[in-house]
Amino acid sequence: MTKPPPLGLARSWGPPPWLWLTLALFLAQLPALIGHALGVGTGLGRFGEAGRGRFVTAVLSLVQLLPQFFLLAAVLALLAPRARCRRVERRYGLLAPDDPLMAPPVAAPGSRDGIAEPHFAIAMTEFVHTHAPGTRLRLSTLDGLSARVYPGGRRTTRIGVFAPLVHLWHTDIEAARAVLLHELGHLRRGEQHVTGLGSPLTALVRVWPYVLAGFVVLPVTLLFVTGNATAVLTLAEVVLVLQSVPKVLLLVVAALWSAELGADRFAARAAGADTVVRALRSLAKGDHGGLARLYHPPVRMRVWCVSRAETTRGRLLSTLLWPLALLAQLLLTTLGAFPAYVLLGASGDRAARQVLALAHESLAGHPAWWATLAVALVWPPATRARRARGDRSATARSERARPAPARPVSARPSSARPATVSPALVGPVPARSAVVYAAAVLLPAVLLLVGLLPLASRPAGGVFADDPAGPTAPATRVPGAGGTGTGGGAGAGAGAENGVGAGTGAGAGSGTGAGVGATTTACPSRAAPRDPSRPTGLPTFTPGKPSSSGGDPDHARGPRTFLTLGVTSADPLSGTRSQAQEVADRLRGARWTLRDDGTLAADLAEVPVLRTTSVDATTRLLTGKRTRRTDVSATTTWMEARLVTGAGPTVRLDLIRAATGATRAVVDCREFTSTSTTAQRLSLTLGNDEKSRPSERPR
Repeated sequence: MTKPPPLGLARSWGPPPWLWLTLALFLAQLPALIGHALGVGTGLGRFGEAGRGRFVTAVLSLVQLLPQFFLLAAVLALLAPRARCRRVERRYGLLAPDDPLMAPPVAAPGSRDGIAEPHFAIAMTEFVHTHAPGTRLRLSTLDGLSARVYPGGRRTTRIGVFAPLVHLWHTDIEAARAVLLHELGHLRRGEQHVTGLGSPLTALVRVWPYVLAGFVVLPVTLLFVTGNATAVLTLAEVVLVLQSVPKVLLLVVAALWSAELGADRFAARAAGADTVVRALRSLAKGDHGGLARLYHPPVRMRVWCVSRAETTRGRLLSTLLWPLALLAQLLLTTLGAFPAYVLLGASGDRAARQVLALAHESLAGHPAWWATLAVALVWPPATRARRARGDRSATARSERARPAPARPVSARPSSARPATVSPALVGPVPARSAVVYAAAVLLPAVLLLVGLLPLASRPAGGVFADDPAGPTAPATRVPGAGGTGTGGGAGAGAGAENGVGAGTGAGAGSGTGAGVGATTTACPSRAAPRDPSRPTGLPTFTPGKPSSSGGDPDHARGPRTFLTLGVTSADPLSGTRSQAQEVADRLRGARWTLRDDGTLAADLAEVPVLRTTSVDATTRLLTGKRTRRTDVSATTTWMEARLVTGAGPTVRLDLIRAATGATRAVVDCREFTSTSTTAQRLSLTLGNDEKSRPSERPR
């Protein structure tokens, strides 16, 4: 006959350590996150040039970086547990049981069945030490929480006990012990270093709804109120940013929920499912209200899982919760990228093929799924080895402790002997978990197999290949597959200014940082885009009859200065009529100077210096080009002019203007490129500027 294990609590089963995997993936993608942060900073630096819409979308992209700061804080908290302990105890007013403010009275406060009861602090401490020697209790009179575990140092752990649990201890001691066992369930997996009091991960989940309301809802509302969101390219960026918001919390919340369900099952294994259900329902209102529901599963879900803790369905839920969240993150990325591509001008068929191809590539191209498969494979043998070591050490401790039994602190039968719980990273696994193991391995394995098979391909010629040819068709290229990591995000392209044109790179991918996943290919260089080429098909002015003198008819008169009196016409050659009208509005009131060398210059920065190419008695033809560059964009403006003078006081200036903006940004080893062109034909009426006389001109 096989001897039963001496420690019943050590036989509890737990899901894989998804919390630790989340932090590991974040550390692996930290260089890509730094690159994304630099890209967002560049976008914010162009606020004065790009306009309000670009600034708002840059702010939205910056908001996506906030979860990464919390994740970084979680990693730093692992390195400084004592600092976290001091901050937590100051914030929550946690004191030692022997503190003068918390010290028990000299006499026992009451008795049960004629036996004097110890003070609750003494009884709680004895109960915790029975199961986890060395764990210390700290007490607080605050409401709103019941009990939380947190690290006291690298090798020490503390449990904070609050007023609701003290009340429960006096009214239902078995339920109160189940709450403490839940915290010990976190302790045995080492989760007190990641979650619990003072955890940056739980702080992220708590503050994120407020960040969403203040920095996402309000800026997007501002875009629509001011009309900037009606621009197609800006709206595409808004769609990318908004669809990334729910992805930010998916993996973090899934990891936290999986840890909570595992701790619930540990408590149910030790105290009984009915006792844990009573504890959950007793503390539901005070401990899990409001935003706490985000980092704790709903009470109904926890009750369902505790009631079915020993069933296959209950184990499958806690085991597959994190991988399913990873899959949901990929689906959200795909759903968000499709409307963005359509808004950028792609056909529905090509946009669908593009996002499906990107999603397919991300399955095998990102380390998250490979890491999930590795954890699922290593988890069973690691837990079996840990169980064997724990059984041997616990048996030895039980034998040493047998001559001096501890004073009983409850009326529970002695047959349910308590166990000493070691803070293991992964928990022991029962023998009848083959279905759960198989599901944990098969889910990532099947998805990786799908990603490796040639099942989807990008549309030939690019996602915009079927668009009508012309200078306004954007060219967007997103090399590499989108990833799926511990966060979500969207790439926002740098737009050209002054109505010249704007472009946005759209990609279906998410990563631990504001959202662009790492790829397995080498990172493209961060070189600025090349200068755009001149659009084809633009009309030109025909040279007139040369002057009989062969010289410049205005040269003898010296430099002349004109003012724009009005815009006779403004017709779009490409782009919209409103864009042509915007250019005309900026040219109203402009001052033009015709210099001695035959060049015509305006006092507007967007107008290039025009040089004379042909001149006759009344007509002068001019041409010019100007390029403005940033580290991620290049905008070139071409302009041809025909200046017609006569005997009257006014001059006619005909303009053919074209501008092309090219954007190239590398974010998280992914390249975003876009081009956009507008062209207009304008006719202006100029008048002599009487304020500028030849004798007053500066030399």
